[in-house]
Amino acid sequence: MHWGEHVADGRYAGHPGLIYPERPGTFAELFAGTQRWAQRTFLVQGARRITFGSFFAAVDAARARLLPLRIAPGERVVLLAYNSPDWVVALWAIWSLGAVPVLGNRWWSPLEAEHSIALVAPRAVITDADDVAVPAGVPVHAVGDFRDCFGGFSAQPPALPGPSDEDDPAAVLFTSGSSGMPKGVELSFRAVVANQQNVLVRSRQLPQQLDPHGSQAVNLVCTPLFHVGALATLLTQMITGGRIVLNQGRFDAGQVLGLIQAEGVQRWGAVPTMAVRVLEHPDFDAFDLSSLQAFPLGGAAVSPVLLERLARKLPQLARRGLANTWGMTEGAGFFTVAGSADLSHHPGSVGRAYPTVELSIADPDAEGVGEVLVRSPTVMRGYVGIPDGPVDSNGWLHTGDLGHLDDDGYLYIDGRSKDMVIRGGENIACPHVEAALLSHPDVVEAAAIGLPHPDLGEELAAVVVHRAGKPAPSEADLIGHLQGAVAYFAIPTRWRIRERPLPTVAGEKVDKKSLAAEFGAR
Repeated sequence: MHWGEHVADGRYAGHPGLIYPERPGTFAELFAGTQRWAQRTFLVQGARRITFGSFFAAVDAARARLLPLRIAPGERVVLLAYNSPDWVVALWAIWSLGAVPVLGNRWWSPLEAEHSIALVAPRAVITDADDVAVPAGVPVHAVGDFRDCFGGFSAQPPALPGPSDEDDPAAVLFTSGSSGMPKGVELSFRAVVANQQNVLVRSRQLPQQLDPHGSQAVNLVCTPLFHVGALATLLTQMITGGRIVLNQGRFDAGQVLGLIQAEGVQRWGAVPTMAVRVLEHPDFDAFDLSSLQAFPLGGAAVSPVLLERLARKLPQLARRGLANTWGMTEGAGFFTVAGSADLSHHPGSVGRAYPTVELSIADPDAEGVGEVLVRSPTVMRGYVGIPDGPVDSNGWLHTGDLGHLDDDGYLYIDGRSKDMVIRGGENIACPHVEAALLSHPDVVEAAAIGLPHPDLGEELAAVVVHRAGKPAPSEADLIGHLQGAVAYFAIPTRWRIRERPLPTVAGEKVDKKSLAAEFGAR
């Protein structure tokens, strides 16, 4: 299978756009040639070290475990678990059945998990949780049961059927909606492939460009595999023969420093919050981090100050190795990238578009700022169960991000048109938090707002108006009320509880700008 390097005008999903004429059309073509990595180590977590050959055999064994569930091609299977080699083998086992993996967010509240699982109407659920609510009649399989599938060896990758059409679904991931519960983003096979091809073309790692006897790239993955960026990294390393090192448990800066040193990690993609915590670790200077050659950041705004600190404390990254990316789940990964030189000459930019990505600014103001629109074969099929999504009839995705383009085609993100907060790389829908607060019997008004935070990028604050004549609920009361209704990262960390009404602007919308200013003034 030859992967093309050049794009051309074409059509997909019923509208014009840029495509790679030479591209994989099936899973078998996507992973063609990966047998040459069979002897290499693929996955590392703690004491577990798994070769590609062992992984190939484990997928076949896991598929056999799922056969009694009678999962038909095209049916959805929810995968809801924390990062582990068992999660990865479950993903490939689902694909090997011709089914569509639905990657649930393991940090959901029980209410969010129940809603999202019911939304996608799965044929089965694979999980490491013991209290997940599933619709009646849906079988549940423990992801830990796949652990003993490892131990064998196969020199050939597992057989992966389909898809019969490039526009068939390949996966469903979730994102926070601008209001309400999480939204299921359905990605086509075409979208997944186009994102991979964009990244491999830009990094000059197309399969035919690789030396099978060359050194192996070692990648550290700390972000959840159910996030689109980590999933894209996982697929890239399968194709290119790279090694993936997974941390254990929640993110810990000391553990990360130890893994970079012990495993010789060359590339670590992270959100800015993780980078800050690693740089601030008291033992930072005690570790040998000389192996680290690439440090792409994404998921939240990256300040020039953070980039300067990274270049100073990791000098091998100063000339090349630092990068800032912009993308979203609805785009199967990444839309733009800025390398070290770009960040130096275009500070604050998220870079230029990947080869198949077209950018447009809708209704720009006098400064050229408007909503960023994207058209690319990487754009989603749509939201599960929502007929009217943000993709128009000409294929343009209305991202909800505000931005502008300079004369050289570099994109700058200037804010968001949607009522969202990005805390440490996690999207939080403010109306969802507000609705949960308003369900408290003593709360009559509520506003959730984002405030700048030096570590997390943004933190979530809440202003609550309590019922007149009633004792004011405490912060602890409100936090307890939110637990189980929203994800842990969507619980506000700063509060104002009062009796006077919230300020409003024209149209009686809550004046969140003045509320944010109140926090700043105090």
